[in-house]
Amino acid sequence: MLKVSIEIFGNKELFFGLSDEQMGLLATVAEQVIYCDGQTIFNEGEMGDALVIVQSGGVDLFKKADHGGEIKLATLPAGAVMGEMTLINIERRSATARAAGDTIAVFLKNSDLVTIFNQDRELFIVLLINITRILSKRLRQANEKLMSK
Repeated sequence: MLKVSIEIFGNKELFFGLSDEQMGLLATVAEQVIYCDGQTIFNEGEMGDALVIVQSGGVDLFKKADHGGEIKLATLPAGAVMGEMTLINIERRSATARAAGDTIAVFLKNSDLVTIFNQDRELFIVLLINITRILSKRLRQANEKLMSK
């Protein structure tokens, strides 16, 4: 496991309002993983157990198609956050994520939330509020996209 710097948490919606000390606590429980171009980060249908921050590189998201192939949904750039729903509701992954170029990803696991809850309740609450805001924003964007068709 590679050491995670608190800078990875700065300027991200998910970590808005956190102090350097709180981001330091996150850095102690987060895990950093290096992926080569095309390497799978997680597969559609797997149980989700972590939020992922794209520290560098990018991530392509794919959905299984009815005809057996895959449909590319999006490419997430460095700084993007994915999998935040799994911190609230443990479910199967809704898409496959693959490194788009050499990529460094930082994982914050569900089990880490227990550590955070026990050590800093304010941090835990701020994370949950920020996750709720992100999910609300994404739901609103999905609604707008559906209504524009």
